[in-house]
Amino acid sequence: MARLKRGSSVLDKAMRRSAGMRSINDSLEFGAGLSLAGYDARIQALQEQLFRYNTMLSTLDEMAGTVSLMEQELRGYSEKMLMGVVTRYGKDSLQYVQAGGTPRKRTTRANAAPIKTIASAAPMEMNGNGAKVMAN
Repeated sequence: MARLKRGSSVLDKAMRRSAGMRSINDSLEFGAGLSLAGYDARIQALQEQLFRYNTMLSTLDEMAGTVSLMEQELRGYSEKMLMGVVTRYGKDSLQYVQAGGTPRKRTTRANAAPIKTIASAAPMEMNGNGAKVMAN
């Protein structure tokens, strides 16, 4: 996602103010270093700085996109390298684990418990609250 470029409300206001002062007098000066020429120079300096800042953001966005593309390419290459290890040594090999592969989980099925037949089951009786209990 592109970064938002920056504007400046201070710069906009200063530009409007400068235009208004210029309508009074093109060479307005108040002494003590306050002049319309100095004001315009500061306005232009901020404009140039904002331009450089926004250009750097665009460059940074381009670099971030390049890094993302390189990551995707490297991710694919990594998978191919790991598949090369699988092809040569197999997924159950020590070399596969050494290369960063995850060993398969070895699950063993538990033997199903034999189903008891009615004849072999212990006799049951009902207690007073409806639960079954074993008869002695």
